[in-house]
Amino acid sequence: MQSKTKYALTDAQIAAIFVRAGLGTVESSRALSDGWYNNVLEVCAAGTRYVLKVAPAPDVAVLSYEKDLMQQELEYIERLRTHTQVRVPRIVYQDFSRSVIPCDWFIMEYLEIPRLDKAALTRAQKAAATQAMAQLLAQFHTQKAVGFGYAQNGLEANWFLALHKMVRNMIADCARFGKKCPAGERLLRQVEHYKAVLEKVDGVLVNYDMHVLNLFIAPESGALTVIDLERCFWGDPLGDFVIQEATVPPQKKKFLRLYNQYAQTPLTIGRDEQIRYYLLVGYLGVMMFTERFSRYTPRNATYWADIAGGLFFCALAFRGLKRLW
Repeated sequence: MQSKTKYALTDAQIAAIFVRAGLGTVESSRALSDGWYNNVLEVCAAGTRYVLKVAPAPDVAVLSYEKDLMQQELEYIERLRTHTQVRVPRIVYQDFSRSVIPCDWFIMEYLEIPRLDKAALTRAQKAAATQAMAQLLAQFHTQKAVGFGYAQNGLEANWFLALHKMVRNMIADCARFGKKCPAGERLLRQVEHYKAVLEKVDGVLVNYDMHVLNLFIAPESGALTVIDLERCFWGDPLGDFVIQEATVPPQKKKFLRLYNQYAQTPLTIGRDEQIRYYLLVGYLGVMMFTERFSRYTPRNATYWADIAGGLFFCALAFRGLKRLW
């Protein structure tokens, strides 16, 4: 996937990175094309395969929540490894000195299991994978918030203040690229209207990006490993149903029932929960509208895919909120 945020590495730089990490001589490397933000490569050194993840260069324009994103991602990986049963890749080496290359980077283990969307699974294995995904989210939500929002942008005292700031930042990001954000302005008014609903939310660690491209499965056991924790924030657990429940409110889907089997605090869906859910659907739409300006040009198909996705999620959100007004 081509993206303006990806730092282009030379073979000499890759070799120097692996020398710094003490992992031996690089024998081969290839880009892993599915990433949309960082440059991610599979590298073989001294007979062992690794994944090298490189953040954008400091002078590249990124979104507000993406500032120091890699450092924050590693903090979440360590937290999940230490305090939950969530499987995450082992981090082999990390470097934020920007002395070898002018970017943050880390090396992690190469997962010798298929990505969920590429695994040949039986019907029973697919059902087990869905159940394992519900368990994963429930494990994320055992981590309770001491503040709300993106840690890298400064935490707020409650979910209303955090979501308000998150939407404002998206509007400001559009402005930095010389663009307007009417969907963001509309969403901000909705957030303000539902201040009292949002202030009551108990915050947890939200993945907000738990989909098949970020999950690897061991087919025999059904165990899932999650990667790319870049969109994590502290906030409303319903945020993790936006990806799972993208077309209808969560009370109409069985995934919520699976989740409630494992959740410390099961979710019940009433009017307030539907409002919170649709606000986060709208936020995803605004995010998709905005991120295309930092990552792609109109010549890139993903630029137009982000427009289509943004239109879909915003329309879904505003239609649902209008019904609940």
